[in-house]
Amino acid sequence: MILSKEFINMSRRIFMTAALSLVLVPPQTFAITQAGTKVSVVDSGKILQQLPETKQAEESLQAIAAPLQKELNRMNVDYQQSVAAYQQKAASLTRTVRDQKEKELKLKAQTLEKYQQEHFGRSGTIETKQQELFLPIRKKVLAAVESIAIQEEVTLVLEKNSSIYVTTENDLTFKVLDKLNIK
Repeated sequence: MILSKEFINMSRRIFMTAALSLVLVPPQTFAITQAGTKVSVVDSGKILQQLPETKQAEESLQAIAAPLQKELNRMNVDYQQSVAAYQQKAASLTRTVRDQKEKELKLKAQTLEKYQQEHFGRSGTIETKQQELFLPIRKKVLAAVESIAIQEEVTLVLEKNSSIYVTTENDLTFKVLDKLNIK
């Protein structure tokens, strides 16, 4: 569920960027096209949340993430125990033994950090799998939005959460849900 919230937040940021780009467009350019422009909104988060494919993708992602998280937790506990053991014995150890233990702890910390980055960081295993699982879902939703926008002669569709005020007739969310056969 947490990962899908990240995906929804990423989608919202993309839509927000598009909305902000409209604000930054010179007013003359907007005035020229304004006469034929029909603007609508869609709540992509609501749509994604209700798709069965999203739930399946989340379950698949959790099945992949759970053992990786378990191993990360094990490594973290091992590191914490090693640090605690070192701190208890540090005063009684010779300088060379202390230096050796500190190098071992530093190596464990680096290994832990590397594991975390490889699997949970940017472009890590989880993010890559998340993109792989959610890309077809996002494409399906965007295709449905595009189809309805063409049918309704809408020239601009914005994310509902980035708008301040929207009338219900300009909200395409329920039409998209119907097109995707979601009740």
